[in-house]
Amino acid sequence: MWILHCSVLDSAIVSSSCLSIQYTIYSHWTFAVSENKALCHPSSVDSLSTSAATEDHVSMGGWAARKALKVIEHVEQVLAIELLAACQGIEFLRPLKTTTPLEKVYDLVRSVVRPWLKDRFMAPDIEAAHRLLVEQKVWEVAEPYIEKYRREHIPESRPVSPTAFSLDSLRMNKCVGTDHSDQNEL
Repeated sequence: MWILHCSVLDSAIVSSSCLSIQYTIYSHWTFAVSENKALCHPSSVDSLSTSAATEDHVSMGGWAARKALKVIEHVEQVLAIELLAACQGIEFLRPLKTTTPLEKVYDLVRSVVRPWLKDRFMAPDIEAAHRLLVEQKVWEVAEPYIEKYRREHIPESRPVSPTAFSLDSLRMNKCVGTDHSDQNEL
């Protein structure tokens, strides 16, 4: 993750040094991450004995699911903040360009969030970036480039097993005309 307090861009997140923008980003980010650490505490630890101690297990699955959903919501918020911070960082490197996929994502973000040139309330910006993530707009922009890279640079990690079963192999056998009806049934 892009950590503001360790970054060279920390002191330059906006052109006119607006401390409240730096503080807002950092405090929101740290709050979400810190709360996630607490939410990731196993729910099973909270299981209590019931029925006069004759039952020692109470499923905490429902509570665990609620906590997991909250963690996901926090991660989405952190990713939205990271996306905004990355775009703001690119802003300071202009007129230089980054890679085509990153420029496309940058253009997408800038279509809904203008650069931070001065101090302003950031909740609408964070929400707009969050919507881009949740509605998979960022993925739609980046996926063709990721897929192209994967095809060109990442070989299959496991060789195909000769005994592997897939529906495609069944379809291929039917297309070729292989008839298995004469095989003995067990």
